[in-house]
Amino acid sequence: MKHLSKTVEEINNGAKCPLPLEVIPNYMGINLVSVKSIEWDEFDDGQIDKLTINFVPEIKGKISNNN
Repeated sequence: MKHLSKTVEEINNGAKCPLPLEVIPNYMGINLVSVKSIEWDEFDDGQIDKLTINFVPEIKGKISNNN
């Protein structure tokens, strides 16, 4: 099993991700500016075991772009 992680910028630049980015705003109602990265565990045969969306932390009422 492999653990993989990609930032939104990496995915926008063509990196492989099992969750199309358009799903996040279109079906979840979450602005992509709030998403830091997507992580997933993948079996050797390509099946996804776990998928996590990591968010940019909110600091003092403002969204931070710290990576």
